Amino acid sequence: MSLAFWRWWGPLGLYMALIFLVSSQPRPSGLDQTPDLLLHAGAYFVMALLGVRALAKGLRERAPTAALCGGIMIAIAYGATDEWHQSHVAERVGSWLDLLYDGVGALMAGAALTAVWNLRGDPR
Repeated sequence: MSLAFWRWWGPLGLYMALIFLVSSQPRPSGLDQTPDLLLHAGAYFVMALLGVRALAKGLRERAPTAALCGGIMIAIAYGATDEWHQSHVAERVGSWLDLLYDGVGALMAGAALTAVWNLRGDPR
């Protein structure tokens, strides 16, 4: 695979691996007081950004709609597989509500990117 492939897709793959590793363990005690909404929405906000970045090969300019939607869908689809994975891990539970929070974070990333591009006056 080319260096360009790793430049755009490597960060997303590493981030997915990090989420998989965290999901494979019992919930860390330091996060017990943090609402699931913040944990999931924050994690999948970042994943959607990385997905859009990979598909659009950067975020400096407005991404095509397909890249924006694709990045959001990558994050939501991964969230679904992560919830399924957690349902098979001791002391973890797969939850539709957590998947909803994942989707909220991914959609917020899309909205934030769109707002930034609109404020900068990037052409559509």
